[in-house]
Amino acid sequence: MNAECKSAASEWSRYSLSVDNEFGGKCLNHCACLNGAIFAVTPGFLRACGSATHDKGSPIICEYLKPTIDPEEFLGGLSTIIRQNQTNTGPCVGCRRLVQTIMPRQFAATFFSTISLHDFCGCNSQCVYCGGSEYFLPEKYVASLDHEILFSNLLEAKLIRPELTSVEWGGGEPTMLNTFESTVRLLRSNKIRQVINTSGIRYSNAIEEALRDRVATVRISVDSGTNETYFKVKRNPHSDSVWESIRRYASTGGDFILKYIVFGMNSDIEEIDCFVRRAQSAGVTKVCISVEAHSAHSPSGDMRITLRELVAASLIHNLMKAGNVEAYFESIWLPDHIDKIEQIGNFQSNLSRIISPEREKEVNPTLRLLRRIRRLLRDLGIRHPRSLLRKRL
Repeated sequence: MNAECKSAASEWSRYSLSVDNEFGGKCLNHCACLNGAIFAVTPGFLRACGSATHDKGSPIICEYLKPTIDPEEFLGGLSTIIRQNQTNTGPCVGCRRLVQTIMPRQFAATFFSTISLHDFCGCNSQCVYCGGSEYFLPEKYVASLDHEILFSNLLEAKLIRPELTSVEWGGGEPTMLNTFESTVRLLRSNKIRQVINTSGIRYSNAIEEALRDRVATVRISVDSGTNETYFKVKRNPHSDSVWESIRRYASTGGDFILKYIVFGMNSDIEEIDCFVRRAQSAGVTKVCISVEAHSAHSPSGDMRITLRELVAASLIHNLMKAGNVEAYFESIWLPDHIDKIEQIGNFQSNLSRIISPEREKEVNPTLRLLRRIRRLLRDLGIRHPRSLLRKRL
């Protein structure tokens, strides 16, 4: 271990003890993201979480201008946030994850369990719901070019641990980084699990290797079934290339997830049907059903969730299950939305009577489920899916 990394390991133990002494055993307004084990790397700053839905944004822990983490600055920044959160104006006040908690006597983490990377803004897609174009890189900021150095330092200081630490690649598009392939291979060789979010436009051999070694989760958000809708949502012409990447990543047998972000532009039933058939043809075995963040957490606006989006989410879920594909809802959905989706999709109790066993043999499974959901919508007072009202829920 070099002298700088050895010093960082020693300082981390010393400063984490001081954090325990100050807060341990007390009843505090607290969030698990403030235990020191989790942080997000953003342009010029380390932040306490990767929240995209809290109005105040994620609180800043400390500056981050070079690929090292100073224990005193990091743990000192966390302590400041914890103190401020005991007032009415703390940076996390209003977030649903901030709750009153009896703190353990020893709660400060001894290593980083989750690191999210959001400190690069180049992208080869222009998704209509993405705010990535608002990012900026401070002139003195160089760390985004040096992820490989950062993780080498953290490994030496034992602040990340094989099989215990996860690194999440956020956005822009990680495959555009010059050090992406080498960093993925460094983490893979040290059994650091990675969650890689990619557009799929550029195929990555390093991603394929990590999938085959079962040390990565890879997600592509395609948000469409047809090339036409893909172009409208993603604003790039690479739909066919992305579906080829999906097929190749899925063929590794690793933890590959195809994601569908539901919102007004892609929630037609015909679009969902095409997406399901295309996913099954590509060999996808796991699908994440998400929702545009602002539409879930904002009470108004063009992207607000209506009954049509809930029907679309339910249809994806049930069609995938019918094809023996694992499908789940991302946590960004609000509980009220999930309740309504489950009510719409309760095929077992509401729809088994719709098609007789004799007729079931004459139609394919997708068409059967489409007919069933249309019948359910009529039972709810909606004459045809295309006539769904854009009313606020």
